[in-house]
Amino acid sequence: MHMNNFLIKSSTRLLTIYLFVFLNMITYINAESGVSTFMYHRFGENKYPSTNVSETQFLSHIDYILKNNINVLSLEEVIETLKNKRKFKKKSVAFSVDDAYSSFYEIAWPIFREKNIPVTLFVSTDIIDKSTNGYMSWDEINNFLDEGGTVGQHTSTHLHMPLSEENYIKKDILDSHKSFLKNIGFIPSLFAYPYGESSSSVIKVLNDFGITYAFGQHSGVISSYSNPYYLPRFSLNERFGESDRFEFAVNSNALMVEEFLPIDMFLKNNNKPTIEFSIVNDLKGNSIDCFSNPGGNWNLQEVVNIKSNRVQIKLKDEYDKGRARLNCTTKVDNEWYWFGYQFLVK
Repeated sequence: MHMNNFLIKSSTRLLTIYLFVFLNMITYINAESGVSTFMYHRFGENKYPSTNVSETQFLSHIDYILKNNINVLSLEEVIETLKNKRKFKKKSVAFSVDDAYSSFYEIAWPIFREKNIPVTLFVSTDIIDKSTNGYMSWDEINNFLDEGGTVGQHTSTHLHMPLSEENYIKKDILDSHKSFLKNIGFIPSLFAYPYGESSSSVIKVLNDFGITYAFGQHSGVISSYSNPYYLPRFSLNERFGESDRFEFAVNSNALMVEEFLPIDMFLKNNNKPTIEFSIVNDLKGNSIDCFSNPGGNWNLQEVVNIKSNRVQIKLKDEYDKGRARLNCTTKVDNEWYWFGYQFLVK
C-alpha cells in the first residue's frame, strides 16, 4: 500500500514537471521577438534632412548597440532565419543603406568596418554607371565588398515600380543585372524597392526573376509572419534618427499579423481602403493603437474588433495621392510590439 502511494506521488510529481517543461516549451516556441532592421541613406549631409542622419546621431546608434550587447545580424542571416523558420534572438537588429551616397563610404562604412558590424548597401546601378557626383564609384563599391560589405539590388534607374509598365520594370532590372555582372562579377540576391513602393504586379515580376525576399521602407519589426516580399525597415533621418526613437525601435518586438487586407499595397481608385488583419500575438487583453496619415495628417485611427483576434481600422479620411503609412503598436507585460505598413495611392 505504501509502495502504491509512493508510486502515485512520484508519478504526480513527474507529470507536474513534464507539464511545466512542456508549457514553457510552448511559451518559448510561440515567443518571437523579431528583428528590427534599419535603413540609412546619407551621413553628415545636413542639406538633405529627410534622408540624412548627422554623424552624432549615427555614432549614438552604434554606441548603443555595442554597449548593450545587441545581437547584430547581416541581412543574409535575417533571410536565412526566415527561410529555415527559426526564431530571432531577443533584441536582434540588422543594418542597410540605400543608394550608395559617397557619405556612406567616407563616414559610416569605416565605423561599420571597424566595429565589425555587417551592413548591406542597396545600389541603383545607372547612377553609378554615370559616375554621378556625390555617389560612390564602382571601384569604391568593389573595395567595400573586399572589406566585408555586401550589396543588394535597388533597380537600375531607381524608378517608381508600381507606376511603371511590367515590360519597363523587367528591362530596368535586367539592365541592373548586366551592370552588376560587368562591374562586380555577380548579381546580388537581396532586393530593396526604391521609395519602399511595391504592388502585387511588381512582386510577380520579382518572382519571375527568382527573387523571393524584398525589403520596403515602412517601420516595423520583421517576424516569420512578415510578407517575405514586403519586409519592413525603420527609416532613419534627422527627424527620426534621435537616440530615443532608435532605442525604442531596437527594443520593440514584432506585432505579428496575418490575413492582411487589402491584399495589394498599391491603391488604385481606393483612397479610403478597409484595412483588416488578424493578430497572432497573445495581447492579454491589451488593445492596439494605430496611427496613419489620411488627409495628410498623422492621427490615431479607430480600431474595431470584428473577431477576438481580428481588427478593422476605420480611417478618418481618404489618403492623399502618394505614399501612405500605417503604424500599430501595443504594450504587453512592459514590452512594446510594432507593426507597420505602407501603401502607394494613385
